[in-house]
Amino acid sequence: MAKTLYVLACGLLFLIHVKGQPIIPLPQKITTGNKAFVLKKSTTISTGPANATEGLLLQKEIEAMTGFHLSITEKNETGKNSIVFKSGQLLSTGEESYQLDISETGIIIRSSDAKGAFYGCMSLLQLLPVPGDKAGSPENAIPLPAVSITDFPRFKWRGLMLDVSRTFLSPDYIKRTIRRMSFYKLNVLHLHLTDDQGWRIPVKAYPLLTSKAAFFDPSYHEPKEFQGFYTTRDIAELLRFAASYHVEIVPEIESPGHSHAALFAYPDLSCDGNISPIFPFFSGPGISNDVFCVGNPGSLLFFQAVIKETASLFTSSYLHLGGDEVPRTEWEKCPKCQALVRSAKLPNTGALQGYFMQQLHDEAIKEKKRPVAWDEILMDNQSLSKDWVIMSWRGSKPGLDAAEKGYDVVMTPTSNMYFDYSYATTNTKKVFDFDPFDGRPAERLGNHVLGIQANFWSHIDRTESKIDLQLYPRVLGLAERAWSAAEDTSYDQFRTRQLYHKNWLEYMKVRYYAGDFK
Repeated sequence: MAKTLYVLACGLLFLIHVKGQPIIPLPQKITTGNKAFVLKKSTTISTGPANATEGLLLQKEIEAMTGFHLSITEKNETGKNSIVFKSGQLLSTGEESYQLDISETGIIIRSSDAKGAFYGCMSLLQLLPVPGDKAGSPENAIPLPAVSITDFPRFKWRGLMLDVSRTFLSPDYIKRTIRRMSFYKLNVLHLHLTDDQGWRIPVKAYPLLTSKAAFFDPSYHEPKEFQGFYTTRDIAELLRFAASYHVEIVPEIESPGHSHAALFAYPDLSCDGNISPIFPFFSGPGISNDVFCVGNPGSLLFFQAVIKETASLFTSSYLHLGGDEVPRTEWEKCPKCQALVRSAKLPNTGALQGYFMQQLHDEAIKEKKRPVAWDEILMDNQSLSKDWVIMSWRGSKPGLDAAEKGYDVVMTPTSNMYFDYSYATTNTKKVFDFDPFDGRPAERLGNHVLGIQANFWSHIDRTESKIDLQLYPRVLGLAERAWSAAEDTSYDQFRTRQLYHKNWLEYMKVRYYAGDFK
């Protein structure tokens, strides 16, 4: 067994020195040394009080990968054959930065903060040989390459969205996704919690949202696992788990469209009160015309309660309020909505969306949350508050135009970042090739491009294994583009590392798309 791990480690050293770094995403700066560090069962971990959590996680992962249960202490001791954390030492490189130094005598992880320490651990773990099985006897030794890495993210928002409304996804699957994405230094998990096909979180003032709006009509014979909702306990546990991997869960509540499920539970909040039972995506219109009646004061009261409760359930500083693909058909016919157009002195019916979304913005701000919305909210009202974060999905132009006007934006265009699309349409290379600035000079955009995000909509592929197939290996290209330097544009160099990471995906029990490894 020791010989097997040694051979694997030597292969890794060959990859580092000959073919380039095996780490994904590629670090900002790396230099290699000559003499390897030898990881043994007797190696110790010294965390200091600031990185006790990261040290415990590293201890756990190393044991799972090698069978070595390393001793750990919170004392800041630098000893021979030790892994030492040093926090608060890289303030000049910003938040989430780290420096990983591996030499013959020891390993030092310097970091600006706990997040940086965590990402240093992820890079260290990727330098271990991918485990085939465990090595548990004291004579085993695993050489690690002598390297010095200085690293920090290109973008602060490195996101992945899971649509858990059209198809409910289990808390266990979300946890597995969090662990996998954090291995590649992604840090935002956007959960699309409500849509036409289901409402997935409890709101005390509106109990029918979980007893009625979370389930398909029985006539469709939908599998039980495709429907349901997350309890407050589920949400608390997901938040605790995500925090341990430094992933921020951003909740999304759709408004005022994509709301058929909520309106089925409370039809009096629609324009005509005639709402059909909840249907699977391909058993009804792709976009339902049923929207909240913004001329009904009850609609604002509804969202005030929803925003307040969602803000109390989720710890994120952001709250996504939807705002995409809102049909205006019902508003055009609705006396209450038309009365609001006149009383609010709006230029047309379309402006009702911006008017209503700004009211929701004010509620989110009251709850100390920064509102996020899809880029359509700027279509009919260009004077919305600059507190909004705009998610640009209808191409890059809406987001970059908004950035030039002073809005913070997250780039997530269908052209490169929709992972429910087939690989024939969007393969890993196309994800890797994505230019978030679309050729525009960075100085024109200021610091308003917060980052990038890939979206997975669960209306086509609905089982966990098929969702994995859609996400991986494209997540690797996403991670590289979100973290690594803008100048990192060599797909051939990335592909060498991607091919190696097929082994890591197998270790994490990911069902990946094999075609992008050929």
